[in-house]
Amino acid sequence: MFKKELWLPHDFTNHFYHGSIHNLVFLDLEFFPLYLKSQKVEQRIFGYTLTRLVEDPKQQYIKIQLIENIPEEKPLIQEIFQDIKILENKVFIGFNIIHSDLYCLHKRAKALKLKPTCQHPLVFDLYDPKQSRYRGGLNGLFEYLDINIDKQINGMYIRRNAKRVFAQKPRASDILNTIYEYCLEDAKNYFHIISNWHYKFERVNSERFIHFQFKSKKRRRRR
Repeated sequence: MFKKELWLPHDFTNHFYHGSIHNLVFLDLEFFPLYLKSQKVEQRIFGYTLTRLVEDPKQQYIKIQLIENIPEEKPLIQEIFQDIKILENKVFIGFNIIHSDLYCLHKRAKALKLKPTCQHPLVFDLYDPKQSRYRGGLNGLFEYLDINIDKQINGMYIRRNAKRVFAQKPRASDILNTIYEYCLEDAKNYFHIISNWHYKFERVNSERFIHFQFKSKKRRRRR
């Protein structure tokens, strides 16, 4: 498994909510399509980015992991749950984190018969379906908040090249490094969202944070 961890100096300011900036954790998953014999397409987890600010010393911690073969998806998911458990008193933030990242994580865990170690992490989704002031997903939000990012890599690159990595095709390591740079580019800028939030939005009330339920509700038996 491809894994890199970085500690970078930071000078981010919390204009996001009336709490500690050190309680915020950005989580982002990368996916690839697996074409099944039934002609259905199943989304599998290819990569994982986690970044947060460490209070002492004052640094931004970034962890990026990418799988190099399909069986590594299971241990990757196990590590994601382990991290969520360790940081369960934090607030997990992401763009469409509820209906994309955590939804897919929940679905893949069930398929692999993995039991989440943390049942209901506290989350905030940057994606607002009613938001019409900007377009273009996360990149549109970056632009709207005056965060300059010169994106060189399209997200489709991962979907198109995952099979080449799994098959250990020539330059597979170059592909992994390119995907890593793609993930790192976003990770370095996530906390600029927190710093620039007040330019276009009001501070977030903590009541807008919700608990994502990994554990499915048990159905009542009919009598």
